[in-house]
Amino acid sequence: MSTPLRVLCLSNMWPGEADPDYGAFVADMCGALERRGMSVEPVVIDHRGSGAARTPAKYAGLTGRAVRAARRADVIYAHYLFPTGAAAALAARLAGIPFVVTAHGQDVRNLDRPSVRRATAPALRAAGAVIAVSRHLADGLRASGLALPPVHVVNMGVDLARFVPGDRAAARERLGQPAGGPLVLAVGGLTDRKNPLGLLQAFARVRAERPDARLAFVGDGPLAAAVDLGARRLGVADAVVRTGALPHDRVADWVAACDLLALVSRVEPLGIVALEALAGGRPVVATAVGGTREVVPVPGAGRIVDPRDPGEVARAVLAVLADPPSAAACREAARPHGLDRQASRVAEILERTAAGA
Repeated sequence: MSTPLRVLCLSNMWPGEADPDYGAFVADMCGALERRGMSVEPVVIDHRGSGAARTPAKYAGLTGRAVRAARRADVIYAHYLFPTGAAAALAARLAGIPFVVTAHGQDVRNLDRPSVRRATAPALRAAGAVIAVSRHLADGLRASGLALPPVHVVNMGVDLARFVPGDRAAARERLGQPAGGPLVLAVGGLTDRKNPLGLLQAFARVRAERPDARLAFVGDGPLAAAVDLGARRLGVADAVVRTGALPHDRVADWVAACDLLALVSRVEPLGIVALEALAGGRPVVATAVGGTREVVPVPGAGRIVDPRDPGEVARAVLAVLADPPSAAACREAARPHGLDRQASRVAEILERTAAGA
């Protein structure tokens, strides 16, 4: 029997006790790699936390742990170009092993900042390969003008066993939600980039046409208080639910309970939550900005909208509610992006990089 490939997963996002939703997609991918027979050791940051003093210390600690753990690995599988990619480059060089770095979104946009660009360039030159989670990000990397290793487009995949078409009424009962009326779901951080206030404005328009409609925000973030205030000012507070951050396995119940997912980010590198909704048989009203439209076929599984136009978002939501695609059609759209299939592609990249191919 051949010895399992020893993979050091280096990530600045990983679910922890205080932040159960933090980087769940990285943990899921590592679990899938282990099911393929690889030995995966995570060296990660499992909590949010920032500040002038805390952030440098957090990444310095991650780098130190990576350097020590790299001696036990054959290849490093790093997530985010900077600063994690730079930590991977140092650990790989000291251990004499190769590394692969994954670009997830904001890390590519940050290359426009001269200081980040200078710090990231050496890591990209040294990497054995780069994985971009969407063609949108791969194009951004190539347009950066930086020297790049081979670039592969592989998203993080959706767990087709966890997210399955479920009984809507039963899910609502488990969650304590009303049985009647459409439920619009938003999953993600309550941040400016995710555009929850724009979605609220759109929902107020939906509510004018469908007074029985409800909106659920699953996630937390700095705009939580603004969302609550906005709901009151728009007169829809009684129809808006905020759950806070939830463990990944509990998100599946909310997908089953909803009628559609609204992902109206100002920019979205891919949006794994869109794939989770589709896998759960629910259509998606998705942002046109970024890579989400690469995985949401229209009109078969939803609508693509300008996230800056609440009127357009509202019209799309109402149209999907009036004539929803079948659960089977949504599920079929997600199937090519299954976690195990994507893990197979990542495993091949890691194996080839470790072998020096």
